Amino acid sequence: MAKISSATVGFIETAFLTALLGWQASRLWTAIAHDPTNLALLISDALPVLLVLFRRPAQAVTPNPIDWVTAYGATLAPILLAPGGESFADARLCGALMVAGLILNLYGKISLARSFGLVAANRGVQRLGPYRFIRHPIYAGNALTQVAFVLLNPTPFNIALVIAGLSLQVIRLKAEEALLGQDPVYARYMTEVPYRLAPGVF
Repeated sequence: MAKISSATVGFIETAFLTALLGWQASRLWTAIAHDPTNLALLISDALPVLLVLFRRPAQAVTPNPIDWVTAYGATLAPILLAPGGESFADARLCGALMVAGLILNLYGKISLARSFGLVAANRGVQRLGPYRFIRHPIYAGNALTQVAFVLLNPTPFNIALVIAGLSLQVIRLKAEEALLGQDPVYARYMTEVPYRLAPGVF
């Protein structure tokens, strides 16, 4: 992929996120009316649109097409989740886990603020908030919310989608770290905060 400007990347990501948000809202509307905890998925995906609009220009953006496909695939996967199936767990527990995931997700996005993006890029190293404990709190929050959702809605399609989505997220974060690791500041950060998604686990 040829080098493209930050403005072009911003336009593409804003258009993509806005389209997905509208589509997700239309698909989840009935589920939200039935169970307001499903609103967690929608809120979590609304903030990125604002963050992309006001973020700082990237110092570097990955030119690898596979990194772009992975990032957009990981973003799209949870949007395809749909209510259905017989719950594997208590609805109150699933709701609490979804809210916890939402809080971690939003905390990570707010802390990342103007450095937020979909594809691997360097917009500065963030070390505040949850980034003091794990390197990818947004992805961790996403994972918690999605797993809780699929426990509540365990259709074969949802289960396969979450497995695929989380696998893409791991590939995505590794691509981000390969790019960011070229920055000495981030390389030092990786040694100081060794865990990516869960302290003591990964």
